[in-house]
Amino acid sequence: MQIDAVAMATPSESFYAALSEIGQLLMRSLEPPMLYEAVIEVLERRIGARLVMVGELQGGQWRRIAPARTAPGVADVYPERLPFALARPAFWRGEPQLESDVRQLEGLEALRPAYVRHGVRAVAAVPVLKFGEVCAALVIRAGDADFFSAPMIELLRQAAASIGLGLEACEQRARLLQSVRDEARQRRVLRLFSEMVKLVTHSADEPSLLAGACRVARGIGGYRTAWIGLCEEGDPAALRVRAQEGLADDVTGARFVPAEHAHAGDAVARALSTGEAQVGHAAGADRPEWAPGEGPSGMRTLLALPLRTGGAVVGCFVIGADEVDAFGAIEIRVFAEMAVELGLGIQMQNAQAARLAAERDLRFGLQYFRTILSRQHAGIVVMSEGRRVSFANEAFCTLFGLAETPAELEGLPAEAFYERLRQACADPEREWRRIQEILARDEPVEGDEVVMKDGRTFLRDFTPIRIDGVLQGRLWHQRDVTGQKMHEARVERLAFYDVVTGLPNRRLLFDLLEQARARATEQGALLAVGVLDLDRFKSVNDTIGHGGGDCVLAEASARILGMLREADVLARFGGDEFALVIAGLDSREQLDVISRCILQALRAPFNLMGEQLYLSASVGWTLFPLDASDAEGLVRHADLAMYAAKEEGKDRGSLYEPAMELEQLRLQAMRERIAQALQRSHLQLLFQPIVYIDGLPGLHGVAGMEALLRLGDTDELIEPAKFMHVLDDPQLARPIGRYVLDEALRCCQSWMRAGISIPVSINISTRHLLHPAFFIDIDAVLENYPGVMDVGFGIEVTETGPSMDHARAKVVIEECRRRGIRVGLDDFGTGSASLSHIQKLDIEHIKLDQSFVRDILDDERNMAIAAGVITTARMLAKTVIAEGVETAEQGDLLASLGCHQLQGFSISRPMPAEAVPAWVAGWVPPASWGSLVSERQSLLASQTDGA
Repeated sequence: MQIDAVAMATPSESFYAALSEIGQLLMRSLEPPMLYEAVIEVLERRIGARLVMVGELQGGQWRRIAPARTAPGVADVYPERLPFALARPAFWRGEPQLESDVRQLEGLEALRPAYVRHGVRAVAAVPVLKFGEVCAALVIRAGDADFFSAPMIELLRQAAASIGLGLEACEQRARLLQSVRDEARQRRVLRLFSEMVKLVTHSADEPSLLAGACRVARGIGGYRTAWIGLCEEGDPAALRVRAQEGLADDVTGARFVPAEHAHAGDAVARALSTGEAQVGHAAGADRPEWAPGEGPSGMRTLLALPLRTGGAVVGCFVIGADEVDAFGAIEIRVFAEMAVELGLGIQMQNAQAARLAAERDLRFGLQYFRTILSRQHAGIVVMSEGRRVSFANEAFCTLFGLAETPAELEGLPAEAFYERLRQACADPEREWRRIQEILARDEPVEGDEVVMKDGRTFLRDFTPIRIDGVLQGRLWHQRDVTGQKMHEARVERLAFYDVVTGLPNRRLLFDLLEQARARATEQGALLAVGVLDLDRFKSVNDTIGHGGGDCVLAEASARILGMLREADVLARFGGDEFALVIAGLDSREQLDVISRCILQALRAPFNLMGEQLYLSASVGWTLFPLDASDAEGLVRHADLAMYAAKEEGKDRGSLYEPAMELEQLRLQAMRERIAQALQRSHLQLLFQPIVYIDGLPGLHGVAGMEALLRLGDTDELIEPAKFMHVLDDPQLARPIGRYVLDEALRCCQSWMRAGISIPVSINISTRHLLHPAFFIDIDAVLENYPGVMDVGFGIEVTETGPSMDHARAKVVIEECRRRGIRVGLDDFGTGSASLSHIQKLDIEHIKLDQSFVRDILDDERNMAIAAGVITTARMLAKTVIAEGVETAEQGDLLASLGCHQLQGFSISRPMPAEAVPAWVAGWVPPASWGSLVSERQSLLASQTDGA
């Protein structure tokens, strides 16, 4: 469209008509965009204006509002935005701005092609004022500046003023409507607040309070939903729905985690964390998760109100609405106050619930404790401050043998009640004085002992009952402790006396010994302290059982007491060991007489179950103050002397000498030395051959090798005789035994690899043999050296070992035999019951102790013993091995007696493992053995022919 260069004259009637129509438009109260469009249409139609547009001030630019749509072909001349800089200062003061040649105007370079195409040269911009401020511009374009005559400019000014009046009227209407809405919303929220206060005041409990709050918010407020969630214990980030309106019925009690809900969760989480009301809006067209469960559709706004009790946030009151602006400042402020009231209501309900629970618990507690007190075995009486019985239980009436029932005692005056009590006591007058004394002091009394006429003993407690410092009554608590006192007496006796013998025990002994030492110091007399041990008592228990053993101990203690004076002390240490304290001695000779009398008394036979048992004892003594040790030291020194008596052959007494303690220290030092040698691999094994007495040269004449332990922590190897006591030590017996097993079987397997298959025998201490893990050790070493069982190996045990339990040993030996392990009895002939043990234990061979072999050529008794042992063993089908054979003549004699195998220096001294193969290969028996064997074989052949 082209605009004429010279403007056509516009009749004044058209101006007036245009202004009239614009005035009529104002009467229609049009919204700004529609008003702009209508004014443009009037100007174009009435005055011939072309390319008219209205722009508003927005974001630092002029933004075109009308026309909203442009006709085809002219869109390029209607810019969407123009810069503020085009407006001159006069424009901002309300003056129209006329540009006669916009083609040359800076800032409109982009529109020049459009202006040229449409013939636009002049532009008039008339400011639109609203409440005195420029808010928009009415822009008219023309082909020439002459179009904008003074009347035209005035018309445009009046048109712009009319538009401003329309805008002012529109805004005033909006403000009025908003004021009306705000007033209505204010009245609504105030009513909500009033109803909430009523709920807080009149709700019966917390559930009804929470449900009522949701009901009021939805019913009176007209909101879509309302729900209340309280924080879970232990997880404050999660809510448990306690009440709701407008949601699904099944969400009550559901768990709501804000972090799992995109919209409501954000507002609720912020409300819980900040403690302030938070508003949330829908982020898009998608259905947001406003509430637990699916939630209703259509909601666009949510208000989350934190609930506080005692200053802490305990939950959230959540209200959902359909309107975006449903929660203005007034609603938020009032609802925040409502949340405060609701929190106070929850706090009040919690306090009331706690109070009711406390009252209920108190009533229950009173009834509960009254019931408990009524059923107590102890007698209980409560006296009121008015000095009358306010409570008594059945046990009290029973304890004192009262004829009245507890109910009949209630209300009884204190004087009459106390009179009943004191008459039941062994000493009524003393009891009455004691009661008066307790009441006068009015302080707690515990464990006051009362002796009754019938010999019973009561313990009484007295407690003043004070509440907030005010005395409210008194409680008497009585219990019968007669049985307890008797039990305590028995326990006290058990604590100080031995059950089997009735003698003082170790604990009481030391008390009596300390007293005796003090008296001996004062009197200047000798005090003898002794330790006595029955010899071979373990065999008594093995023979007649522990019950019979206890009878023997009781009889032995009675015999010893018969030798002592009344002032002397005999105590039982435990087992078969006794301690003696004999005061007032004049000399050592006097002690020797007493010691011999005691030993003589114990030699007499013990008659038990129709049998006679013969025992002896070993006793050790020390004399105070010649031995100035304390009580512990005196007993320890006497114990050392007793062990010295046993080593000297038993059935005798011995007096302590300092050298005994030195020996004890030596033994302990040796134990530590062996322990270190075990850790540092300073123990060694040597091997001594055992040969057949009628064997062949070389391998077939060798019965086996015995492993012999040596201590090698110095240049000279030390034999076991010097550390024999360590081999049966409770802590070292098993480690030493494991070492010997492993080393001996390792050597045996190495011989087999060298072509020498001979068995090895190992000495096992009795403590290791009877250890629960003995077969674990056996299995472990056999797993490491499996080839050894092809030639076999054997173990040798000593039946005189200090820890020998023959019943247990029998089981272990039988298991060894079942596994193919040979078992022999070492040092045979030195024990107390060796012949019976041959019969009881499933052994393969016995070793004749070298003490019988050493002098067998010169001592007929030793030869007789050796002959008897060999004969007995042969009759029991046991192999006999004679050890300690140091000369060929001894071997010849043993061969003639029928011995099977020999071992000793005359055959070979113990040798290292690596020397064994060469020795076995070069073994040649003495020539005399062969003739003896031939003679025996001839004798056996002739006996066979004669038969």
